[in-house]
Amino acid sequence: MGLSARPVIEQALLDNGVETRTGVSVAAVSPGGVTLSSGERLAAATVVWCAGMRASRLTEQLPVARDRLGRLQVDDYLRVIGVPAMFAAGDVAAARMDDEHLSVMSCQHGRPMGRYAGCNVINDLFDQPLLALRIPWYVTVLDLGSAGAVYTEGWERKVVSQGAPAKTTKQSINTRRIYPPLNGSRADLLAAAAPRVQPRP
Repeated sequence: MGLSARPVIEQALLDNGVETRTGVSVAAVSPGGVTLSSGERLAAATVVWCAGMRASRLTEQLPVARDRLGRLQVDDYLRVIGVPAMFAAGDVAAARMDDEHLSVMSCQHGRPMGRYAGCNVINDLFDQPLLALRIPWYVTVLDLGSAGAVYTEGWERKVVSQGAPAKTTKQSINTRRIYPPLNGSRADLLAAAAPRVQPRP
């Protein structure tokens, strides 16, 4: 989350009674706990190990280059580079969001990628112009439980909001922003699928 958000996250963990160990990795997991690379052993009835994200292994079936996360390289129209007439979006695609940054594996990028890829598949079938996807902004809103949330902007993740106000934003994202309309209106559903990028939350 970056240097700006780290103190906010550390304080939230402390306030919630969560102990941390930095600069170590998991060396072994056993029925009675976990051993860290430092040699420290932590007794536990349950161990949850989060080792990062990875694209679906389906990407390995294509004879093309993939990034370190296993994602397919795509152009600005979300066409898979090296595979004619194939499009990819979401967590399996590494798309340029601007001239310097690739997409991240999150709904913030995955949702518009899906909308643009879907539109471009249809446009490609009917020989219509394809739409390029670029998202010139990036935010991260991390829920911190009872400590609220932290909201950062930019690829350097500068904190712009924290605590209850950031939590309200996160709840709005999780309960309204990322879901399709629930009113049963076909027109509203199609409008929500339009190839567009939502403004910042």
